[in-house]
Amino acid sequence: MLLSPQQFQQVSGAVRDLTPTQLAWVSGYLSGLTTQQALPTPAIAAHTLKTTILYGSQTGNGKRVAEQLYARLQAQTAEVALYDVKTYRPQQLKQEQRLILVISTHGNGEPPDDARAFFQFLHSERAPRLEKLEYAVLALGDSSYEDFCQTGLLLDQRLAELGATRLLERVDCDVDFSTTASTWQQAVLEKTPTAAADNSIHFARNPLAAAIAPVSAPAYTAEHPFQAEVLGRVVLTDDDSAKEVLHLELSLEGSGIHYQPGDILAVSVPNHPDLVEKVLALSGLHGGDAVLVRGETRTLQEALRGHYELSHLTRRQVQAYAKLIAHSALQAAAEDKTALQTWLAAADWADLLHEFPGKLAAQALVDVLRPLQARQYSIASSPVAHPDEVHLLVKRVRYDFQGRTHWGTASNALAGLQSGDAVAVHWLANPHFKLPTDSETPLIMIGAGTGVAPFRSFLLEREVQGLRGKTWLFFGEQRFRSDFLYQTEWQQLLANGTLERLSVAFSRDQAEKQYVQHRLREAAREVYQWLQAGAHVYVCGDMHGMAKDVHQALLDIVAEQGGLTASAAAALLEQWIGERRYQRDIY
Repeated sequence: MLLSPQQFQQVSGAVRDLTPTQLAWVSGYLSGLTTQQALPTPAIAAHTLKTTILYGSQTGNGKRVAEQLYARLQAQTAEVALYDVKTYRPQQLKQEQRLILVISTHGNGEPPDDARAFFQFLHSERAPRLEKLEYAVLALGDSSYEDFCQTGLLLDQRLAELGATRLLERVDCDVDFSTTASTWQQAVLEKTPTAAADNSIHFARNPLAAAIAPVSAPAYTAEHPFQAEVLGRVVLTDDDSAKEVLHLELSLEGSGIHYQPGDILAVSVPNHPDLVEKVLALSGLHGGDAVLVRGETRTLQEALRGHYELSHLTRRQVQAYAKLIAHSALQAAAEDKTALQTWLAAADWADLLHEFPGKLAAQALVDVLRPLQARQYSIASSPVAHPDEVHLLVKRVRYDFQGRTHWGTASNALAGLQSGDAVAVHWLANPHFKLPTDSETPLIMIGAGTGVAPFRSFLLEREVQGLRGKTWLFFGEQRFRSDFLYQTEWQQLLANGTLERLSVAFSRDQAEKQYVQHRLREAAREVYQWLQAGAHVYVCGDMHGMAKDVHQALLDIVAEQGGLTASAAAALLEQWIGERRYQRDIY
């Protein structure tokens, strides 16, 4: 045998757990090494330009775009390196020649958790001058948020302030980013000299270019979802509750989907036909009109029903619509971030067309709409406790505005499902909301309303594993009697020791409203003791209300109980975010 026993053992151990696609890559990689070793090694010219790709991604979209660009650059034999911004030393920036940044915006205009330290360094006095650097930024975001692509915008501005030169103008991507990102990748490729073009230097092609995309690609997507059968549905709130919250159980049998606690299930449903008909009537257009949808001809009714968002408006859309119908007053209002804030939070496209009527061609209307997005729900089940199943906690959205009832697109579709029905779903990993690898780590879990869903997943996972104690759940809702979601299950988990402590806040059961942040403050000493013992903190819920108030409560607890200044407490929480001791799933 050509290999020694020790070498054979090393090789066997390295490839034992690889997928067929990864094995193919390794085979190609080794082949490439053999070819490269057979060739004379050329002297590399001093002016060969190295490209460094950095990505900061919260949900994985930015990572996939960066990996694809890396593979494409490798395929054209460019000298390129790829880093997660979390593992990259920002002090290295002054040594870089060309930097390509793929960065998403998370929460309320914030950088992804793994990019926070890099972002802060770059905006600090420690950041070096970068006159020798050229760069390009691809920013990912969601235009339904006010601070659309804010992280990419600020990084682009800061790099320019530090003296770096733009290789390309910044490109901002909305939720339908694939085409824009691909065009941007091509522009980067065209601006990047290859090693082969530089003094005839040749490198063996890295076979990662062929293998990296298949390894990263999910089995099911919004375009190709899995049809999950409904196994059961239960309304968890009482009849006298101000809301309707459902527990929904779906089958994943035969899907091959393997999720983890903390992950997300995306649900794809069409717009309600009543809303489609209302938009058609108010626009004065005919449902049979032909329009282009991603290069394919559809009827306008088909496009509005299944391809474009109608129940949500963004400020940018209102601006674009006002310009199309030449409504200067509406355009001015849309450019003022405070003028339409309350209206935009509740209005849909029927409201806009009713209040500000105008004449548009069918294609012009379609072009100003955003693609219909799958709705994302935190998974409320454990894959070990519920094999081949996934559970969701869904609040049915229904409210009156502008003289008519508005219905949430996905929540009402899900509420109407019965056992045996099917719904289109796909799984999304949520790498920044995961249980610690050490099962002995204490957990503090904070969720209000349906934000408690992932903590059911966490606790049921621990129950099956036989783990007891070191868990503290803070839960908030409106009323104890009608809104105590999963009350029986929490009591069972308390009884068997899986859940050590439960602190609840029911805001409407007393004259002065009480929320989860009040319970945190009341238990400040014990919370700090848990933190001192290494507890991981998890927060799930509304980023504008609950999550913001909980963050402030944690800051105050750490400062007061730890004898720290406000700035030192803030720095400590930032450190915990970077270490994934403080994880948030906020929306």
